[in-house]
Amino acid sequence: MNRSAGLRGTAAVRPARPGDEGLSPRLEAQAIRWALVSAVGGAAAAFAIAHGSRLPLGGEASVGSLAGLLAAVAAAAAFSFAFVTERRRGHLAWRRALPWPKRATDLLALCAAMMMLSALLVIAVAELFQLGFRGLTIDPFGTGALTGAACGAVAYGGSVFGARLTSSGVAMLATLVLFLGTLASMVSSPDAEWWQFHFSRLGNEAGYAGYQFNLALITTGAVVTALANLVAHDLETGLRAHVANAPARARLFAWLLAGIGICLMIAGLVPDAVAFPVHVGAASGMVVLFAVLVGCLAALVPGMRHEVAVFSTVAIAGILVAVALWVPIGYYNLTGAEFVIAGLLFAWLLVFVRGTRAYADESVTS
Repeated sequence: MNRSAGLRGTAAVRPARPGDEGLSPRLEAQAIRWALVSAVGGAAAAFAIAHGSRLPLGGEASVGSLAGLLAAVAAAAAFSFAFVTERRRGHLAWRRALPWPKRATDLLALCAAMMMLSALLVIAVAELFQLGFRGLTIDPFGTGALTGAACGAVAYGGSVFGARLTSSGVAMLATLVLFLGTLASMVSSPDAEWWQFHFSRLGNEAGYAGYQFNLALITTGAVVTALANLVAHDLETGLRAHVANAPARARLFAWLLAGIGICLMIAGLVPDAVAFPVHVGAASGMVVLFAVLVGCLAALVPGMRHEVAVFSTVAIAGILVAVALWVPIGYYNLTGAEFVIAGLLFAWLLVFVRGTRAYADESVTS
């Protein structure tokens, strides 16, 4: 009896999938090395740039803006090195079958997202501290120390993220870039009444706020296109236990998810004020492709956990309610509807991606 219980306990343990090894001591050491090198390099560069001047913590010419720029470079370098190195060691080996232009554009998209996220986080922290330490200015030594700390922190995170890239991690990256990019555009917009119209009005600004919003849309869309193949691989792994044409079905989902990303990129590349039909068409296309993807998920993916289907139904119902609260009820304006719809779409994306990962894991254990 003890032996059979032991066998049952062994069977219950999920076998490791390729790339699921976690962060080994070697990868941890690599991340620490990147953090140290980036901290020293960032501190030296910041000291040289700020030499002879005192800078405020936040603002245009500030410690925050300088640290954000250097941190973005450090994060991208650490991420790309770790990602490429681990791919050569066999992590995500299936990506070698993808065309090299797709692999290259995915890497560029993820690097751009890491740069943008790192810069936004560092600048946001600096701006918050500036509110607490009003009137404070930092000498070159302090500027170097603070910048070095920021560069080291984001380089460590970038190295860890790149070494063990997962679909759920990429989905979270896309969500954070869009959320923080939009938030940064909102608080820096010179138009205090933008929210009385719609979010796209942020992208019509000619200054920093407009570029920030549009760049967030473009970068997020590019990351979603990179995510498409990761999700398709998980779906294909899970579908092999249920159907014979698993690769074809997985490719369909890859194209649908990539289509959502492309629509998001178009919405950022073509602001509302430049070409209204194109911008609105791209935004509407995202919702349509989402609905098609949910329908295909229910029809073409047998064995998927019912929680994913339930949440998908809730998301669609929520979108319909959000639109109805705008027109015809008039509870809020278009900005409110866009806020709710975007929140539901990206919440669904996170649940969907984690669901496909679990779907693949279940097929491995069965």
